[in-house]
Amino acid sequence: MDCAEYLVDFLIKKGVTDVFGYAGGYIVPFMDALYKRKNEIKIHVCYNEQGCAFSAVGYARTSGKLGVYFTTSGPGAINGLSGLADAWFDSIPVMGICGNVPTNEMKGFSGIRQTGFQEMDLVSMTRNISKYSVTANNACSFSDIVSRAYNMATLGRKGGVIIDFPLNIQQADITCR
Repeated sequence: MDCAEYLVDFLIKKGVTDVFGYAGGYIVPFMDALYKRKNEIKIHVCYNEQGCAFSAVGYARTSGKLGVYFTTSGPGAINGLSGLADAWFDSIPVMGICGNVPTNEMKGFSGIRQTGFQEMDLVSMTRNISKYSVTANNACSFSDIVSRAYNMATLGRKGGVIIDFPLNIQQADITCR
């Protein structure tokens, strides 16, 4: 099972029945994993990323369940931040899943603007508007990241969380040897 399939399986086991998203190249493995389970989880395609995030917020408000949205990297991920901020301010349980460039294309602390196409440091941008913001940078710790994100969004004072999900981690085998 790869990390994208693991995340979809985790969401289904936690009772998530609907997700809101906008397609993009760096979130395709997650979208494929959702499609494989389309009889168990409904994918609502929105016209833009901001609409995805606000749809997840509205869904969480009305259903009492975790609202989940997905976007691609860079400007796509940034477009969803208004909804994430809304979840933060109003204590709404929302999880944003944002694709990103493969980890080997990330700039890290190199001092350059970017190395990967539309790469963004989403964690720095969302630190003050989320309960938990993390880049999943290896498959071995991915299950812990997902569990923590879910718990942070849904326990105590609820709020938005975001998982920055690099392309190669989405495709990586969740089993660590």
